[in-house]
Amino acid sequence: MLQTFSKITLLLGFITPFTYADTIGGEISLGLFSHAPSGIASYQSSATVDLEDDLYWDTEQDLVLKAYFEHPLPFIPNIKAEYSDLSHSGSGTVYQFNWGDIIDFSGTLDNNMDLKMYDMTLYYELLDNQIVEADLGVTLRYIDGTIDMRATPVSGTLSATYEAVDFSGAAPMLYTKLRAYIPSTDIALQFEGNGISYEDTTFFDYEISARYTFAMGIGIEAGYRLVHLDSSDLEDGLYVDADFQGPYASVVWDF
Repeated sequence: MLQTFSKITLLLGFITPFTYADTIGGEISLGLFSHAPSGIASYQSSATVDLEDDLYWDTEQDLVLKAYFEHPLPFIPNIKAEYSDLSHSGSGTVYQFNWGDIIDFSGTLDNNMDLKMYDMTLYYELLDNQIVEADLGVTLRYIDGTIDMRATPVSGTLSATYEAVDFSGAAPMLYTKLRAYIPSTDIALQFEGNGISYEDTTFFDYEISARYTFAMGIGIEAGYRLVHLDSSDLEDGLYVDADFQGPYASVVWDF
């Protein structure tokens, strides 16, 4: 991971003499991400569980908060901070279910996942004009999550089994954003994403959106977002290969 971070930092060092930001400004947005889960997971077992069929996860909605700060100082990067949450829960009947100390279980399973992501991004503007904006940088992402399971046997004489796993970690990611303005309109199209792949982890997310700006920099943005996590490096014995994807919308203030 450190080697990957060093390579990205070196790349940015080469491009910084050609980048600039001509004014002081920023942007704040508050949005809602409606994400549907898909994929598999396992914990201390070779048997995987399906997020939809075994854990009964369905579409959920969570908040996304972003803040950008840009300045005209050369060589010093601009800053973006982001917080987002991915939460899912489910309840249903399972058969021959395996997760940690819950082995070959048949009965009712209640489960919950709460995954928080905190991003700090340093980026430079490669282009900044009335038609196209292009940014490139590095994101340091910290994730903090919990998955807990409560297995209740069919027989009332047996007690429920509870299993919880906490996981956390930080990863550097390459960051890019491209925004194109449609001439003679208040509409802009945008792509924004982060990504990293190393050893036993592939982690990326992206957004494709359209924005309409009203007066005084106030606008609305809507589009599609996907978060992909494939890793066996989150916590000892935990493996996740999952997508969380769906529409999102936000209110934006560009100042």
